[in-house]
Amino acid sequence: MTSNGRKHLTYGQLLLAVVFFLAGGPLHAQSAGAPDFKAIPKLQELKDRQVAPDFTLPEPGGKKVSLQDFRGKVVFLNFWASWCESCRDEMPSMERLYREYKGKGLEIVAVNVKDKRPDALAFVKELRLNYPILMDPEGEVGLLYGAFGLPVTYLIDRKGVVLARLWGPADWYSPAARKLIGALVEQK
Repeated sequence: MTSNGRKHLTYGQLLLAVVFFLAGGPLHAQSAGAPDFKAIPKLQELKDRQVAPDFTLPEPGGKKVSLQDFRGKVVFLNFWASWCESCRDEMPSMERLYREYKGKGLEIVAVNVKDKRPDALAFVKELRLNYPILMDPEGEVGLLYGAFGLPVTYLIDRKGVVLARLWGPADWYSPAARKLIGALVEQK
């Protein structure tokens, strides 16, 4: 300290401050960075972000589940059917993504649309899917979300706001997809 009570920075402290400033903040904040929606082909970031319409559907066992039950988590909302070949192609990558990020704030919610119940359950069993499956036998929730063709995926933030949507399949376990999901779950 000087005689006027001000503290002087040492050369090491000054150097550390410059490195901190140039790095954009504390080192622990340097993680996945801002979400890059363009990294996933055909994924559309929504500019007019709105709260996702809530709905309640049954799980295969009959328990009713609402989208709002997942508030506080990043929700990967996917619409699919057992007869959809593109769904069959993308769902294993969704399962790998779910296993990696479920404990970090991601929830995958897969809504089965206008499908025969036995076919849907056989599909889930065959692919060994562990994320929540909800049944939409009349396709009402699918229509609410514009799922006219399958698959359709929406990415929803922890507050329930729709961030992006993708019509069609994607490799959800690609490095770009994992980086995007990592960035989303790190946002609080």
